Amino acid sequence: MKNQKLNLTEDSISKLAIKMAVPVSVGFFFHTMFNVVDTYFASKISSIAVAAITISFPMYMMIITISRGTREGATALIANAEGSGNKQLAKKYLLQTISFSVIASIVIMIIGLLSIPYLFKLLSAEGEYFNFAVQYMNIIFWGCTFIILDSTPTAGLNAVGDTKTYANVFIIGFFVNLVLDPLLIYGFGPIPPMGIKGIAYATIIAEFIATIYVFYRLKKITNYFEDISFDDFIPKFKYQKDIITQAFPASLNTLCIASGFFIITFFASFFPTQDTSSSSVAAYGIALRIEQIILLPAIGLHFACLSLTGQNFGAMKYDRIKESYLVCMKYGLIMMIIGGFVIFFGSNLLMKIFTDDINVIQIGSYYLKISALFIPAFTALQISISLMQGLKKPIYTTFISFFKEVLGASIIFWFLCFYLNYDLNGLWFGILTINYLSLIIFLYVVNNQLKLLGIEIFDFKRQVEKN
Repeated sequence: MKNQKLNLTEDSISKLAIKMAVPVSVGFFFHTMFNVVDTYFASKISSIAVAAITISFPMYMMIITISRGTREGATALIANAEGSGNKQLAKKYLLQTISFSVIASIVIMIIGLLSIPYLFKLLSAEGEYFNFAVQYMNIIFWGCTFIILDSTPTAGLNAVGDTKTYANVFIIGFFVNLVLDPLLIYGFGPIPPMGIKGIAYATIIAEFIATIYVFYRLKKITNYFEDISFDDFIPKFKYQKDIITQAFPASLNTLCIASGFFIITFFASFFPTQDTSSSSVAAYGIALRIEQIILLPAIGLHFACLSLTGQNFGAMKYDRIKESYLVCMKYGLIMMIIGGFVIFFGSNLLMKIFTDDINVIQIGSYYLKISALFIPAFTALQISISLMQGLKKPIYTTFISFFKEVLGASIIFWFLCFYLNYDLNGLWFGILTINYLSLIIFLYVVNNQLKLLGIEIFDFKRQVEKN
């Protein structure tokens, strides 16, 4: 292996967690700013354009579902193979995942193009609101191959401890998008003004450039592309089965998250402001972008924990698995408590950066205050999920994601919004409730699964006996 700088099975866990999490967090900062830039320029078109991008987010997440699931599933498989010393197997998983990504992107493109008009109508979009949303997502789905395909080389790099490339991908994408958004929205020279279509085209072009870059880096840093043939990319049942087994639950996790955004947007659309229901949706969209910036350390630690757990599980170093989990959890909670203070006391000011609409500011500011209370729970849950993925037990993460994002969320949202008549505030408190409830349930599951490996983290019986 060329230029592998980090030894995930030997080096200090604390140092590894920081070295891996920081680049990912920086990368996701630019990825989040990518979306923030889109939201900002959309606000310059109209508040309806912002709402259109927000209502499109669950559909956009259909693509991210495949991309993230493939990346996390392949990362676990490649990291396990690397940790056990089977570098040839790691290579096979990488090449077969490329085939999987191409096929998956074609399927998701077809499904997306056929379904989006009906989904937007279900969310009560109509008129200009509907047209903006359809125009935007049609372009995104046509170009989704590049969004999904770059997940494969990223998985290979993450598995060997290289998260800097992952960060650079997002940095490149951000700056390309920053230049192209205004250029394509307003037009320049021979380029006609495209409005909201320009935002979508900028996204796809940025993803295309990022895909080329990440493949180049994988070839330079690893030997995965040495001595390969066309036959290596032809789907093989054995490897495709392993990939699907690991990636499918991870994809379902993200699908559940996408469904969660859809459900939240759906409930929000029931509570119009003095103007339209699009104000509630726009407020949630802006607040969500702010929330994502605060959550960046949690995302970095999620990937650090996944890679550390994956390799050390392959190497059967269970003591390092425990340490990795606890270190990532400690760092995550500290950062999120600090972040919570920032968005709680700065919510109003942060909303004003994106809009001067009083209704949107008030709704979004209130949501951010509630968000400040639940992001520590969200962080602890995500790190616990990465632990279980690294242990190749993704079924448990699928269960908790479905409960948190779909089943439990729908029940709690309906109960608070309509049965108790808390309206939109019930939706925000419902998000708070489901995050903490899901965390409690999943920590119990994690504790029981770790005991099977002889790892003791939470001894509930001993605590009861002491009391």
